[in-house]
Amino acid sequence: MPSTYTRLFYHFVWTTQEREPSITPEVEPHLYRFLRHKCAELGAQVHALNGMPDHVHLACTLPTRLSIAEFMHDLKGSAARFINQLPEERFRLYWQPGYGALTFSRRNLPRVVAYIDGQKAHHATGPLSPEMERCSEDP
Repeated sequence: MPSTYTRLFYHFVWTTQEREPSITPEVEPHLYRFLRHKCAELGAQVHALNGMPDHVHLACTLPTRLSIAEFMHDLKGSAARFINQLPEERFRLYWQPGYGALTFSRRNLPRVVAYIDGQKAHHATGPLSPEMERCSEDP
């Protein structure tokens, strides 16, 4: 019986269009609940999800049938559509093209989860990890 074994951990980060603070405290629970739902629908296991008003961090494991590009395209596109179709017209969300993607080892999972869970504290008082905050080729 053929089978595939992988143990790959990804850290993704992506931003709102023009880094607008679109992920307000009112939008955030709807967005994060939807992102978790969409990840489950796509077969991705979420390890951590959090962010700031202008960006999102996600640590997850992807199924082997999904490429990183497909996953991010589906996740970002469906999340923006979901938020933009909410009855509250003041909720509008558009993403900047692209994203940051890093892989990390199982041994580093607790550190990455803690970093993502502590996003608001890290941004308020520091320190930030430049590599884990990076969303483009531009430094």
